[in-house]
Amino acid sequence: MVKGGKRGGRVRDKWRDKQWVVVKSPSAFGGGFLNYIPITVTELARGRVIENTMFDILKQDPTQHQTKVFVQIDKINEGSATTIFKGHEYAKEFLRSLIRRGSSMITHVHDYMTMDGYTFRVVLIALSQKRLNSSKKHEIRMIAHKALEDKIPKLNIDQFVQEATMGKMGADLLAAAKIIAPLRHIGIKKTKLISTPESRALLMAKPIEKTLSSSTEQADDKI
Repeated sequence: MVKGGKRGGRVRDKWRDKQWVVVKSPSAFGGGFLNYIPITVTELARGRVIENTMFDILKQDPTQHQTKVFVQIDKINEGSATTIFKGHEYAKEFLRSLIRRGSSMITHVHDYMTMDGYTFRVVLIALSQKRLNSSKKHEIRMIAHKALEDKIPKLNIDQFVQEATMGKMGADLLAAAKIIAPLRHIGIKKTKLISTPESRALLMAKPIEKTLSSSTEQADDKI
C-alpha cells in the first residue's frame, strides 16, 4: 500500500495551473521584452524580483554580462508585466578580476535621492595603480561623495539608472578623482532601491492614522 494520499487519486499538475507572463524591462531600458515567467496568482506575483544581466536587457556587448540587474514586478495586465529598477551589482567574477596585489581598494557607501524622489543606496568602488595611504583614500571618497551629491539630485530615476549601470557615472567620477591619484578603475559597484515616493507617502500617512484612531478612542471613552 502506498503511503500518503488516497489510493487511486490523481496527482494534480501544478504547472497546468500556471500562466506565462511577458516581463518587460524598466522604462530606463526602453520597456522592451525581457523574459517569460510562470505565475499562479497575479496578486502574489507583484513585487517579485527577477535577476538579469545588462546583456540580457540591451544585448549589445558581451562584457555587459559583468553587471547583474534586478527588476521588480510592478503591475500585471493581460499577460504582460511592467517592472521597476530594483538595483544592480557587479558580478563576483568581474569584481575578482579587478583586484590585484600592490594596489588599494577604496569603497564609499551612501544614500542619495533622485530629482523625482527615489532613494538609492549607492556603493562606489575605486582601485588604484599602487598602494595609497589613508589620507589619499579619504580624499578620493570625499571627491566622489561631493560629485554624487551634486549630480544625482539633478537626475530623474531613468537618467540615474542609465548613468549608474552603463558606466557614465563611473567615467565622470574617474575624471574627478584622478587628480588625487592614478586609478585603474572607479565605478558604481552596487545600487539598491531604498524607497519610492509612494512608499514614503504611505509611511507618512500611518502616524496620522494612528493619531486619528487614538483621538477617536479618547472621545469614545469620554462618552
